[in-house]
Amino acid sequence: MDNKPRPGGEKTLGQILVEKGIIGRDQLDQALRIKAEDPGKYLGEILFEMGVSQEKINRALYYSNKRKTIGEILVDQKLVTREQLDEALSKQKKIKEKWGHTRPLGLLLIELGYINSRGYLTALSKHFNMPILSMKDYQPNPQLQKVIGERYAMERKIIVLENSAKTIKLVLAEPSTQIMEELQKAVPPGKMMEYYLASYSEIDESLRRVADPFSFTQYR
Repeated sequence: MDNKPRPGGEKTLGQILVEKGIIGRDQLDQALRIKAEDPGKYLGEILFEMGVSQEKINRALYYSNKRKTIGEILVDQKLVTREQLDEALSKQKKIKEKWGHTRPLGLLLIELGYINSRGYLTALSKHFNMPILSMKDYQPNPQLQKVIGERYAMERKIIVLENSAKTIKLVLAEPSTQIMEELQKAVPPGKMMEYYLASYSEIDESLRRVADPFSFTQYR
């Protein structure tokens, strides 16, 4: 349960959180004991359950270089095979070359029938410590979308749920270190980011409602 440095001098998630004063050594030791009893859990997931904020864990994960690609997450959790992942990556590359845009990897894996939407969201929720949210009864606010840029939100499949003085809440279909870093730069310094997950279909539907707010009634 020792939280030893990795080769090359990289610091672990636990070390960074302790060094920054976010958690105490006793808390880290407790989390490591829980992880030893349940190896399938990520340390970040355990710390989140212990009350450490999502944003602080995500920042520490970024600095500790522990962010994995979505494909690696799914392979690690044995939800797809390496061969299935390689097929989806190859298809993603061909789409990019032909059409000039990138189709999300998770969506391709779902379309290929290698994983279902719920399993995909559960895997991401576990890795990124993000709650899964249903968007079916939510009416998006076009003005809120402008906080991160309407075009960017459309391309990245993001819905802005709330923008208060201290916090901005966002729903994503496919989170990544790059997206979270871009979002952090787009909002005023010091504002806390809260992330949630929703399916591609629900976010697409919500984005359509942004374009046509009066269409909401047909989905109720």
